[in-house]
Amino acid sequence: MPDVADKVRGLSDAAWQLRAEAPPWRGELPPFALALLTDDRRQPDLLALLSQLPSGCSLPPLAVIFRHDRMKRRTRLDLAQNAMKLVQRKGHVFIYKGEEDLPGIDGRHGKDKGPLVTWAVHNQAEGRQAEGAHAALAFISPVFATSSHPEARPLGLEKAGALAQNMSVPAFALGGITMGKIRELKGQPFYGVGVIGAWSG
Repeated sequence: MPDVADKVRGLSDAAWQLRAEAPPWRGELPPFALALLTDDRRQPDLLALLSQLPSGCSLPPLAVIFRHDRMKRRTRLDLAQNAMKLVQRKGHVFIYKGEEDLPGIDGRHGKDKGPLVTWAVHNQAEGRQAEGAHAALAFISPVFATSSHPEARPLGLEKAGALAQNMSVPAFALGGITMGKIRELKGQPFYGVGVIGAWSG
């Protein structure tokens, strides 16, 4: 069974290939094509997982989006700081989801402040929010059925692609993303992917 480093290398290669085959983008794209999202229910030992990430010397930079937002505040902040050190030491980008300011982060998820903003988009209204926040990228979600939110109805490739096409913010696909699903996305207006279970499961 592939370890975390092998999974991430494979996903990174596939994500960059997806970007290469996407329609030309008219503006600046994020410096990463793969985002690893954290989930406190599915990744109870996050630091052990992050310690296995390959360094930025052996693959292009990736982003880790810290979303352990169901934990108690002090515990979550301590974990976020340790996770940030691990991620940045390996040469990758650390993006934080949370109300608090966390010194040293590279970006914010779902909050319109910070050097690099990412946004979750499930519909056109949230797409307008992402554009209003001048997000660097929008995660169109869920493209496919996902065990992270089994109750959520997937958009499907056609609807997700149309949503991405009509945005002035570059789109990443999120939700049920695996190596096989990345292949299905080729040629669509997606410039990267976000994954949860595919890198840590």
